[in-house]
Amino acid sequence: MRLGGAGDWVSVRRRRRRWRSLASPLLVLRPRLSVEPISAAERDFFHRPAFYVRVGALGLVAMTLFAILLLRLWALEVIQGRQFAHVAQAQSFRTVHFPSARGPIVDRSRRLLAGTTGTVAVTADADTLGTIDAHGRWTPSAAGHARLRRLARVAHLPTWRLIANIRRSVVRTPFAPAVVITRPSRDLAFYIDERANTFHGFDVAVLPQRWYPTGAFGSEFLGLLGEVDARELHQRRYAGTRAGQVVGQSGVEAAYEHVLDRGLTSGRIPVDARGNIVGPLRAIPLRASTQSLQLTIDARLQRVAERAIRDGIALAHRAGHGDADAGAAVVMNPWDGSIYALASYPTFDESRAAHDPRYFSSLFREPATPLLNRATQGLYPTGSTFKPIVAEAALATGLITPYSSIPCTGSLTVGNIVFHNVEPAINANLNLGQALTISCDTWFYRLGTMFYARQASTGALDMQHWAHLLGLGHTTGLDVPGEYNGVVPTPGWLKKTFHDPAQRIWYEGYSVNLSIGQGYLAVTPLQLAVAYSALANGGRAVRPHVGRAILGPGGAVVRRLRFPPRRRLHLTDVDAIRSGLFNAAHAADGTSSAIFGSFPVPVAGKTGTAQTPNGSDHSWYASWAPAGRPRAVVVVLIEHGGFGAEAAAPAAREIYSAFFHVH
Repeated sequence: MRLGGAGDWVSVRRRRRRWRSLASPLLVLRPRLSVEPISAAERDFFHRPAFYVRVGALGLVAMTLFAILLLRLWALEVIQGRQFAHVAQAQSFRTVHFPSARGPIVDRSRRLLAGTTGTVAVTADADTLGTIDAHGRWTPSAAGHARLRRLARVAHLPTWRLIANIRRSVVRTPFAPAVVITRPSRDLAFYIDERANTFHGFDVAVLPQRWYPTGAFGSEFLGLLGEVDARELHQRRYAGTRAGQVVGQSGVEAAYEHVLDRGLTSGRIPVDARGNIVGPLRAIPLRASTQSLQLTIDARLQRVAERAIRDGIALAHRAGHGDADAGAAVVMNPWDGSIYALASYPTFDESRAAHDPRYFSSLFREPATPLLNRATQGLYPTGSTFKPIVAEAALATGLITPYSSIPCTGSLTVGNIVFHNVEPAINANLNLGQALTISCDTWFYRLGTMFYARQASTGALDMQHWAHLLGLGHTTGLDVPGEYNGVVPTPGWLKKTFHDPAQRIWYEGYSVNLSIGQGYLAVTPLQLAVAYSALANGGRAVRPHVGRAILGPGGAVVRRLRFPPRRRLHLTDVDAIRSGLFNAAHAADGTSSAIFGSFPVPVAGKTGTAQTPNGSDHSWYASWAPAGRPRAVVVVLIEHGGFGAEAAAPAAREIYSAFFHVH
């Protein structure tokens, strides 16, 4: 557009004002919205049901988490609050353990056999004398080392040993006083106690120790104590024990550990957050009450049995058997297996072995083997004391009757071997009772040949079978640990034992030898006592035992210990055997009539003379009394004592005299 002069310019300006005035009303007619419109896509998202599901799920998750937190907080505060409070409190102290007194052991008359007394020990405060590193190793400080050297000079001990003792104690119980010297002399204990300021960090304390008021007595059954080792900690019978705790290692101390051990005495000592001791030690009273163990042992009769063995050895020496040096004796109730005396010689001093480590170590080097309990661990051929067992086997299998007549001659040849009788000039037919009375070997040799013939035709091992039934060749079940099995030889046993083919064959001579208790037969005196008990009581194979009852703190019986018989046997014509054994002790031609012929109590017994590869024969006597109403079975063995009537039978009479209070 072409503009002209000023008039044209004015016209333009007027038109512009008019346009503005016309445009202004249009802006007022379109007011601004307070909510901005959304897109179609966003509107569809917020109005879908899935949106509200997601929002609701998120809220539910949040509420669940808060509920779990609140529930856990409630559980910690209300349900487990006491437990955590106890744990927190436990962090403020440490528990230390000390040995406690063991329960006493008494005999059947309640005479004390083993009790507890106090022994003096020198202890040390390990925290005062040194420090324990992160690995639990204690190291003495400079001042502590100087104090240990001073104590070592006074005690005449090397310093390194005192340090080793403290380290051993610290490993067991880090916060308890460490035992430095276990058994100081009386003078040393008084010296340290009177100069406590000089020996700062050391103290003289009293610890419980086993006490044997009867002295050298009962080593066959009481047993020894010792610290529990790593292997025993995993055994069931030592469950709950701690390293270093003193427990029973043998005898009734081990068998009745659960009765005699009261556990450890505990104490608490306060510590700070770093484990440093900040207060005195306070003892915690024991909850377990003291229980006593009552034994079936009669202390008086035990002493008599021990003396009888020594007297039997002396008789053997006078009879020319100078190599007799050991023996054993068992006195037992034939009806229930209660043991009145269990003696073995040579023995050892139980009290000294418990308190003197050097003496105890020397026992293992003794050639006489005093640690061997010959009553339960000594294995010997029985000689003629085995004949009643062979007789019962022959009666039960029908090989003979009580009236069967079998020749008794001076010898019997089997194959190319001649078996001799003790009496070479005899030649007579005898029944069972007569054969037992005079103990004719060839009569029983012939029984052995009968058993061998039956074995060859049927495979039956009747002698061995009845020996096992009556208690030989296996443990009897005695409640004192360490019992040996023994051997009743069989063809199967030969094959397991020997590699030479010739030795693995069961010859007829083996049966002949076994018929009089020789050959490979090996039994303990206790096993023979069990067999004779069965013959005396009519067939009850008793379980021998020395435990009688558990007594409470006041001596009242808490529990009677029960030992039921292992089996009940049907014995055939056992009266014939009993009659023969009675005549053996009282008839004019009986093998032990010189010992018991005039004895006021009737005895049924059998002598035994067992041959050995080296030295004199073993002397045996197995018996019971009174013959008609048995009250006691007595079995005596004198090693290398000669004939049964020379050493063992007189020792048995000595025991019977004390038992029945006669002479």
